[in-house]
Amino acid sequence: MSKSTNDAGWMLATGIQGIPAVIILAGLPFTPNSPRWLISKNRRTDALAALRHLHPKQAVDNGSCELEMIALENSDNKTEKMPWSALFSVANRRRTSIALAIMALQQLTSKVGLGDMAFTYAAVNNGVSVVTALIGMILFDTFGRRDVTFHGWWVQTVFLCLIGGLGSKVHRTISDTIEMAASFILYAAVLHATLGPAAYITAAELGTATLREKTMAISTALNVVVGFVVVYTTPYLLSTPGANLGAKLGYVWAGFAGVGAIWVWFFMPELRERGLEEVDELFAARLPAWRFKKHECSSLGQGVVSIDKGQELKQELELQKYE
Repeated sequence: MSKSTNDAGWMLATGIQGIPAVIILAGLPFTPNSPRWLISKNRRTDALAALRHLHPKQAVDNGSCELEMIALENSDNKTEKMPWSALFSVANRRRTSIALAIMALQQLTSKVGLGDMAFTYAAVNNGVSVVTALIGMILFDTFGRRDVTFHGWWVQTVFLCLIGGLGSKVHRTISDTIEMAASFILYAAVLHATLGPAAYITAAELGTATLREKTMAISTALNVVVGFVVVYTTPYLLSTPGANLGAKLGYVWAGFAGVGAIWVWFFMPELRERGLEEVDELFAARLPAWRFKKHECSSLGQGVVSIDKGQELKQELELQKYE
């Protein structure tokens, strides 16, 4: 198919990309409204129904949904959307910069071209990503976004250096070629289990309630722009006319991956199992990124998270409601 000269290739590729859109469209009628949004519109009955729909039967039976309703009603349920300029206000610029950085760095370490075999390797890359992305979902929920992304990035750095070193040998043996191909497959596996989904998860969790859509929009737009630049320049970096780096291009992407690992350590916060109010409190406290994970929040958001874990906070929340 990669050598086809008729319209079948692009038509098939376009048609396949439409399948997920059809699946999402078919699932829309079964998607409940946000309980937070319903509460902000004074639709308490609908909000409670949405919570009961989202939670397991045990949580419905033990009254956890009602407790979460109380917590949400006591939380800040602002729904007025803020202007685009608010993304770079003093209160929000840190969140925005983190979202932009991780989305840009994701593209700068996820495009490895290998000359005449680029199409084959890309197909392998995509095949591996289906499995490892599912594994990544488990890793993120078990170990957190920050740790998984950090370790994923430095492991990618190692494999990219191996690709560059093995591929740039003057007298490359069959064993070297096999090892280079194996390094590429392992690199792709690590990428799609760690950084690939981590960029989108982190960007989605960073935005405030009033800027979440805009945070995702601007960071995703940058992701697309950087991706276009990388895809456009890669052929010129690989061969002539151009830099003719060949497999040495792996060193370039390894450099970006190394920078990414350092960036995660200093700037990427851990937001696993944090509610909206907790995230607001963490950023308001201006904590360094490495302290987010162990910081204990005092906001009502902690109450919402605790309820989801099955803890009994009914008395405390009811007292807060009537204070």
